[in-house]
Order: sequence, then structure tokens, then C-alpha cells
Amino acid sequence: MIKREDFNYFSTYLLAEEAEKRGAKVTRVFPNRRLSYVVIKLGKKTETIVGQRISKISANAFFICKNKQATKYFLNSNKIKTTKGEFFCSEQKKEAVDFAKKIGFPVVLKPLDGTHGRGVCLGIKNIKELNNLIKEVSNLKKRFMIEKQFEGDEYRILATRKKMLGVINRVPANVIGDGKNTIKELIKIKNKDPRRMEGHNGSLVKIKIDKEVLKNLKEEKLNLNSILSKGRRVFLRKNSNISTGGDSIDFTEKVHPKIKKLAPKIISAIPDLSYGGIDLLTPDITKDPEKVGYAVIEINDSPMISMHHLPYEGKSRNIAKEIIDLIF
Repeated sequence: MIKREDFNYFSTYLLAEEAEKRGAKVTRVFPNRRLSYVVIKLGKKTETIVGQRISKISANAFFICKNKQATKYFLNSNKIKTTKGEFFCSEQKKEAVDFAKKIGFPVVLKPLDGTHGRGVCLGIKNIKELNNLIKEVSNLKKRFMIEKQFEGDEYRILATRKKMLGVINRVPANVIGDGKNTIKELIKIKNKDPRRMEGHNGSLVKIKIDKEVLKNLKEEKLNLNSILSKGRRVFLRKNSNISTGGDSIDFTEKVHPKIKKLAPKIISAIPDLSYGGIDLLTPDITKDPEKVGYAVIEINDSPMISMHHLPYEGKSRNIAKEIIDLIF
């Protein structure tokens, strides 16, 4: 029988556990390592899962989802709205700045093939700031994207080519004041939540104090020793990734009916992608997306399904069941 501690991805464990409940034989490819690579045998069918990638997701789909410019191409070709953007190599800094001036500030800078929010810089307001950040990101990745910033709340929509399965409002890492504890102490208290673990071991991730957190606090004229008034919320990061300490709020039953129809259309726009996580920005997901506006910023072929199973707030969604149904 499989154990949760045998997996470095909680999401892979959830899939393997669901398969095992149905009488499937689950074998870990690397039994002596905490790697999320399993072989599942159920009846006459054998399936391999890497992370949350299943065999129905081709190498072609993997490449498209990994390359943000390729993702834009296929989405735009299918009349799905994205943010205006272009990718550049580290040697094309001047061209990148010229493009930012053309589309207008604020802009977003991010690696072409980055994951988990690493290297993503939001709300860049001027050329000087952009130049400094291009230098930083170029040290991380040789290719990067400049995009027009779209203002709206961020949602992770999990869907197959046929239906929407779940929606999470991803809220950037934050703390709420109690009038007594410092920001540093509030972070420590929030990190005690048993759902918050390191990396992808849980459905939430511990908030780490780094230079980005310190920078955001400074912009608010605060520091780690500041005591917030009761009820005051302070955002510690600009990006909404769960992997950087964000909160997950279930919104599945609140979305506008047109979002439910749009989600499968987005997944179907990517060749050979059987299911995925859609990162979508919109001012109000409860309203018609065509009227209030929306933009798809990314599609994940190995989405963190655990955020739907154990959200920070809201109803649990058994996404693993839906994926195992899709496979078998």
C-alpha cells in the first residue's frame, strides 16, 4: 500500500490513492526515492503518471504548455484572450525595453518557461525598473517574456476537454493583523497550519521571508517588526502562486456559466492536452467574461490538484477521482 510520505508531490499521491481505492496496483518507479513517478495497473490497462501528467498528455502538449509564447499562439488561434506579449533572448534587452514602451507600462516580466512563479516580476512601472529586473531574470533564464499587465483577480481553473472540474481564487501570500503580533510573528502563526508544508508536500506552502517580502513591506512603509492593526491585511508578494505561500479559495460554485463553457474550450485549444490548470485573470469571475474582460496567462499540464482537495477556504473537490475516471 502506498504512503503519503513516499511522494514529493502530494497531488501525485492523491491520484495514486484514488487508483488504489479501485483495486489498481500502484508501483513507484523509484521505490527508494521520494519521486512522483508511478505505474498504475487496473484490469488490462496500464498507465504511467509523472507528477500529474498522464499518458493522454503528449510531449507536444508538454512543450506548448511549458513555452508561454507557444501557448499564446494556440490560444489566440482559437480566439481565446491572452495578454499582449513577446519573448526575447538575454541579448535583446534594448528590443525588450522598446516593446514595453510600445505596449505601455505597467508590464510583467517573466521567464519564457518558468514555473511556480519563479522570476515573475509584476507591476513594473518604468524603464529603469525594467532594465534592472531584466538583468536579474537574464541571470536565471536566457529567454524571457514582456507582457502588458492585466488588472484582475487570479483564478486557477481545472478542466478537461469536456468540462470544468474546479475553480480556485489564488490570493497572494498575506497576513492579517490582530493588533498584538508583529508581521514576522503573524507569518510564523500562519505557517503552523498543518496544510502548509515545504514545496509540494501539502495543499498549501509555507510563507518564506525573502528579499521580495522585505521589498513589498518597505513599499507599504512596514517591516517584519511592524504590528498591524486588527483586521488589516498586508500582501507579502505580488504573485498569487500557491507555491510561494498564497491562499486557495474555492470559487467553483460562484463562477459565471460562460466560464464553465470557456474552460473546456481553452483546454481543447492545446493539441493533445487532455486536462490542465488554467491561470485566468478577470475583474469579476461571477460575471460574463466577455463583458468584464479576462485574460489567460498560462496553462499547466501538471497542475497542483491538491489545492482543490484541501483549499485554504471553501469546499473540497475530489479532482483525483475525475482524473482517474478520465484515464480508465
